[in-house]
Amino acid sequence: MAGCWRLSPKSRLMIFLSQILNLPVVDSREAEIGRLKDVVVQVRDGAKYPEVSGIVVKSGRKESVIPYRFIENLGYGEITLKKSDCCIEGYKFSNSEILLARDLMDQQIFDVGGIRVVRVNDLELVKIEEKFLLMSIDVSNRALLRRMGLVNIPFIRKTRSHFIDWGNVSLVKGLAGNLQLKTSKEKLEKLHPADIANLIENLNFQESTNLVQSLDEETAAEVLEEVEPEYKESLLQRINPSNLAEIVEEMPTDEAADVIQALSEQKKIQLFKRLGVRKARELHRLSKYKEDTAGGMMSGDFMFVRNDITVQQAALRIRKASEQYSSIYHVFITDEDKHLEGIVSIRTLLLAKQREKISSIMSKVHHTVRTNADVEDVARIMTKYNLLSVAVTDRKKVIKGIITVDDILRYLIPDA
Repeated sequence: MAGCWRLSPKSRLMIFLSQILNLPVVDSREAEIGRLKDVVVQVRDGAKYPEVSGIVVKSGRKESVIPYRFIENLGYGEITLKKSDCCIEGYKFSNSEILLARDLMDQQIFDVGGIRVVRVNDLELVKIEEKFLLMSIDVSNRALLRRMGLVNIPFIRKTRSHFIDWGNVSLVKGLAGNLQLKTSKEKLEKLHPADIANLIENLNFQESTNLVQSLDEETAAEVLEEVEPEYKESLLQRINPSNLAEIVEEMPTDEAADVIQALSEQKKIQLFKRLGVRKARELHRLSKYKEDTAGGMMSGDFMFVRNDITVQQAALRIRKASEQYSSIYHVFITDEDKHLEGIVSIRTLLLAKQREKISSIMSKVHHTVRTNADVEDVARIMTKYNLLSVAVTDRKKVIKGIITVDDILRYLIPDA
């Protein structure tokens, strides 16, 4: 029973949801008032396990809710109440309440601990003192057999349940906005973006779209970079233009350009209307280049300064502009017309005297590539000269962008 805290048999009462659904509900006068249709649990901030807060009872076509405080026995056989006339009709569920059968049973969930998508086949409720808690989810075939009433067959008795602790669960449906479960979202966002991408690829497009839109923009941008290209294209078409614009703003320009190329013309127009001026200008410029050229692969996220300023002035400009770039390892030095003249590492810049001219500490750029260079040629140059990045220039030696080794690897090994 993987990843699930267990109480000793003497200190717990454990029940499965499948075995109490449709049981008769009997009031204090021993009159059957209906059948158990569902169990309501409350998800509270700071609490590891949701607590049972009530039950849903169906009588004919009518449904009502009975708060947990009126329940005398919640177990096998029948459900008994402490009093009569305790049903609430027209009950309005809050965003923090889950109906176990409606919202969880047979739904897909994320096993955050195992980093996989699994199906909820049954739910385990455990009584601790006077409270029932949703302790774990059973994803085994045994749970399906239990629901069919077959677990007492001799050879089936040997099959085992596989429990996932509620603390390791993140809800697909909750992330879709139906339940707005903050705790579920927080669990998921602790995973590496590549792991979230793997989970997304195991969902249908509606679920994956809702999930991406529920993440914060920075996380969503990182996740989309990891999604398989074929799946990503269909996913991008489904994301709301406003959400997509916020996500694209957080992407490096080369990744954002790939997103633009995957969109339909109508979706491109909708997206550009919502982008900031700087991002839209950069993406429009990159869209002019073919995808399999240096220009089509390059990123506009690079830092450059003019050759006539001091080290101190360069450091101030870098500090002000740093939020615009995901990472800065080198600063390119240009003349007033952006002709590339040299390069300075951040380490060299930090160790230099503040009043020195930036041109006096820069190194010569020995290798650049033209915007129309073939990607394979760029890869050969970077491999031959052991470059982590290379500047892309036009025929006038004006710097247009940079290509990193990550960009090359992503192009050459798209499924990695």
